[in-house]
Parts: sequence; C-alpha cells; structure tokens
Amino acid sequence: MTPALSAKYATSPDILKRTEFRRGKSADILVLKGDADAEFTLCGVYQVARNDFYFTPDANFDPANSFGSKFQDVKLSCRLTALTLSVFKFAQDDYPACTQNLLGLEKLIKHDKNDEVMSTLSQHLDKTQFKMMHSLFDVSPSLSKSHFTPLSYFHSEDDTLGQEFAMETWPVSARCVDSLKELFDTHDICPVPAFDSSGKLIPPSQYEARLKGVTVEVHFTLAHHFIKKIKRHVYSTQLRKLEVLRGPDPLPSSPFKRVRISATFTKSHSRR
Repeated sequence: MTPALSAKYATSPDILKRTEFRRGKSADILVLKGDADAEFTLCGVYQVARNDFYFTPDANFDPANSFGSKFQDVKLSCRLTALTLSVFKFAQDDYPACTQNLLGLEKLIKHDKNDEVMSTLSQHLDKTQFKMMHSLFDVSPSLSKSHFTPLSYFHSEDDTLGQEFAMETWPVSARCVDSLKELFDTHDICPVPAFDSSGKLIPPSQYEARLKGVTVEVHFTLAHHFIKKIKRHVYSTQLRKLEVLRGPDPLPSSPFKRVRISATFTKSHSRR
C-alpha cells in the first residue's frame, strides 16, 4: 500500500464521509473512498501519556510470555492524550472532536451485537486517551515483495542510518538478545519514525527519556483486526510519523510532600 502524500487533520468534519476500510491480509486499513491503494493518514498535536508507555526498544517483551507470542510480532505502544498546558490551545480545544472522529471511524465496521469490541480509545483518570502502535519488525525484502519500512514515508533520498539504529546493535534487554539474533536473516528492524525538533531521528536508546510526556505532532492511520475465533474486533492507531514539538510538562507536585527528617528532628528537640 502506498502511504498518503499528506495527512488530514484528525478533527476535520468530512473524514467519516471520505473514508472506508480496505481488507488486507492481517488487518483492515483506513483508505480514501474510491482509491483502495491510498492509505488515509490523520494528524494532530497531542501529549504522549506517561501511563502504559511501551515505546521502548523491545516493548518490555518477555520471550517466556504465557500467550506464546513471538518477538517478530512485537509492537511498541504508547497512549496519546490532550495537552495539559495551553501552549497549543487549538489542539487542546480540538481534542474532543478528534476522539469523536476516531470513535466514528470505528463504527464504520459493522459487527454482530454479541461481538467483543476493543476500541483504541480508553479512559485514564477521567481523561480520554488513544493507543498508538508501531511494528518493530518487518519481513526482509528478499522474503516479501510487499516490504514496507515506515521510514520510507519520510526519507526519499538517503535512508542510511547510523550504527545506533542497526539491528545487530539494537538495545534490547538481555532476555531478548537471543530472540533478536534469530531474526537477523529473516526480518528488518523498523526504528520508530520519531524526530526531535531539529528533524533528527531519535535513537532507540533514548525513546523513553525523550518521548514520555512530550508534546508531539503525530501522523497515523487506523487499523482494524477481527479475531474470528473469539469474535473480537480490535482497533488500533498505527504510527506513521512523530515529531517532538515541546518537552514534557512538569509533573504536578504531590500534596503529601515528605517532611525532611532533619527538620522534624530539629522541631521535636526544640520543644523539649
């Protein structure tokens, strides 16, 4: 599938009328009506939530997981939410319309009333968030004619990346090293298409430090998976590009601040 040349602002009122889902091998992808090969991409300005942050080099994958999932299928994920500060007030004001559009797009897929539906939208501390996903691996071009690396969405002339982005030196945890080595001959690594304010690709070792809690402009599309065996519909937003606009907002101070031991000790002795 050819990536869209430009992204549509996620709050645009005509999105539901202009789009539909095209059935693929593993998922249904949002496309422009009348052009099944043109992936429909959305964009907006959001804050990367601090909760459920798995945009780490190996997404905290455990090879001994009870679900039997494989490392080549791992997906990094995080949640996006409305901005907490009004530096980009338009984005703060438009966020409810964005989530309504996402909910409306999910309803384009018809399903039986007894089917289970897992929305990309969720609630955390009374705030609406939506889950952003990124596939860490892709089948090597020698094994698949439909190879598509997300980086090609942005780089047209030079896709050469430094050693820090190489699959052989990808900074996974110790428990994932053997699983990674098993994929050297069959898969390619797909770095997160996340760029800093100067347009440089963020290295995998810095994902958490430089992405958690920050304000970002994001380009993404919506995917739908139907697990027929258990009659479950799963929606997810798939990352296409992320650019950091502003660093993380300061964490709110707790009303239950620790009292310094030295201060308490001095106060108790002054009363004697």
